[in-house]
Amino acid sequence: MYGILGEHSSDVNTLKVLVRRLIRNETLPIKIKGYSGCAQMLRKGAEQLKAFLNLGCTRFIVCHDADGSDPEPNRERVRNRIISPSGIRSDYCIVVPVQELEAWILADIECATNIFSSWTPAVIHNPEAIPSPKEYLEKLSRTSRHRPRYIHAVHNEKIAEHLNLKRISQKCPAFRELEKFVA
Repeated sequence: MYGILGEHSSDVNTLKVLVRRLIRNETLPIKIKGYSGCAQMLRKGAEQLKAFLNLGCTRFIVCHDADGSDPEPNRERVRNRIISPSGIRSDYCIVVPVQELEAWILADIECATNIFSSWTPAVIHNPEAIPSPKEYLEKLSRTSRHRPRYIHAVHNEKIAEHLNLKRISQKCPAFRELEKFVA
């Protein structure tokens, strides 16, 4: 059983879908905990990993957006503030999407037409180079009335069901760590 921590509930719900798709098991038991930001996750994450362990989880994923182009500082922060204090020694993966997890959606933005049939966004070749992918997606999705079609808390999980995982892996090296861990 997997235990997944993330900065927000939309992140962990999206990761839950992606992990199940990567394993090809829609019923795989996964415990999740999303927080109201990275500060709260860094404060409470170690205790939550211990709770997951007590619930029978044997594999753990902690997701912390890079919020920039270099994932290493946040990877180290997660290792020092969550993984080490939790006492977990193996079978964990620290997933640090470059910029934000929404860069993975931008990697296969064409799949958004499965959710929004009237929206035909342009192909994005280097999604990890786009600062604030979440806001970029909202901007791209604006209708003629200037209202966004895309709302991350509602749509990320739904879009994740349609993403071309091979395309994400090709365009977003950070995704490959999750892929490798789950395989």
